[in-house]
Amino acid sequence: MISEIRKMIRRGESETLELRGPRTHVETLARSICGMLNQQGGTIVVGVDDRGEVIGVNDAESWVRELLVFVTAQLNPAPLFSASIHKLDDTEVVMIDVPQGADKPYSLSRSIYVRVGQSTFKADPATAAEMVEVQATLPGRWEQDAVPGFVISDCDGRELMEARNELKRIGRLGSDVTEDDEELLRRLRLVRNGQYINAAVLLFASDPLTWSPNLAVRVVSYGSDKSGPISNDLLLSGPGVRVLLEVITAIQQRTGFSGQFVSGKIQRRDVPAYALFALREGLVNAVVHRDYTVAGGQIRVEIYPEHLVISNPGKLPQGWEPSDLKKEHPSIPGNPDVARVFYLRGLMEQLGMGTQKLIAECREIGAKNPVWTAQQNTVSLTIYRAPEPQVEVQLSERQSAFLAATGDRDTLTRRRTTLRSPEWSPARLNESSASCSNGDFLSGTEKGQRLCMPARRKPHEQIRTESGQIRTGSLETGSRTSSIVTRDRNFQQKCS
Repeated sequence: MISEIRKMIRRGESETLELRGPRTHVETLARSICGMLNQQGGTIVVGVDDRGEVIGVNDAESWVRELLVFVTAQLNPAPLFSASIHKLDDTEVVMIDVPQGADKPYSLSRSIYVRVGQSTFKADPATAAEMVEVQATLPGRWEQDAVPGFVISDCDGRELMEARNELKRIGRLGSDVTEDDEELLRRLRLVRNGQYINAAVLLFASDPLTWSPNLAVRVVSYGSDKSGPISNDLLLSGPGVRVLLEVITAIQQRTGFSGQFVSGKIQRRDVPAYALFALREGLVNAVVHRDYTVAGGQIRVEIYPEHLVISNPGKLPQGWEPSDLKKEHPSIPGNPDVARVFYLRGLMEQLGMGTQKLIAECREIGAKNPVWTAQQNTVSLTIYRAPEPQVEVQLSERQSAFLAATGDRDTLTRRRTTLRSPEWSPARLNESSASCSNGDFLSGTEKGQRLCMPARRKPHEQIRTESGQIRTGSLETGSRTSSIVTRDRNFQQKCS
């Protein structure tokens, strides 16, 4: 991400990029945000002077909070944008990502602004009227359709309380978060013309299936491939954010962790089968980009032994290819009102960069790169499971001596096995012999060849080895246990 910011600064300002100094007033930045919303979107980097030198922003966190509160209160309709803080040259810069607005025209303090070239201007009456006319011809969005009969008592009280606490903690809606549930939904812009909209049902309804049969997530587990039997089938429905978290929990319960004890330490290191951020980002994208008008469509999570697939009804933006999601791209959510609530609750960070971080998180745990596909009316994301951690094998002195004596043969037979160690001695005995001449018990037999080891009672454990791997087995010998290590590809030794 840091390299991308440097590239932006080197390119200089354009219609979609603005560089601002640290003392820029939040109202000036709000005009720039408004202008980008009304045009094709863009990015604002704050903390850079006119010469392109990085000088940073003092107390960037407080500054970002002030900007978010001002824009939320003054810009209409409610915009979707993000502001993130990045370390650059031992200082902090703020990166504001503004997607192209879905509800043009946007106005700031009753004035409409547009960005033309490298500047932001107040729109003249003719331009403003044209924007209103164009918006009127566009089809309405499912998320903004009113839901007759839905009232505040149909919302989940616990979810409203959790949302309120998250909004207070994160601070993107301001510090003054109302305690009144109805007012809270109005501030989240989930009420239009006095009626709750579909976005409110998706996010807060205690039983959304009552209002729409599509508002559920199906989690299916397969023992092998898709043609095999289903080992588990789960349908989850409820308030949107809670369902998302429940789906992640269900995935983790079905895929688990890989545990490994680190050499020299008693703590176990657990590696998740899937990166948590990758799961969250994939599911958030499925919710905010889904086409909810597709009859019978649901978000679907299919879990296989080595990967999982998250699918949602919908299409990529016109002209996009799945490969475009792997690089920097503008954020164009199909349901920006839902996306805005996710952002305010901390489930989305920097717009347009989530897929790149998803790829990075998968690489971090050693998994293969995720793959996006778009077929007909379905967009799918395949996330691969992290490989099992390599087991650290520490050989004892006796085990090392055994391997040194056997050499590097691919196949180790009992006839070739001779350990030149004071504790072991070869003896050629009859098949029926039960002990060596020195009274030691026997381990292994092939055409009269015996390997003798000191023992206080007869060993009874079975040792198995697999191709190309070093495995250990234990032979109980009185009060102690001796370990045997072998490279044998097909060897099976039964102690009798």
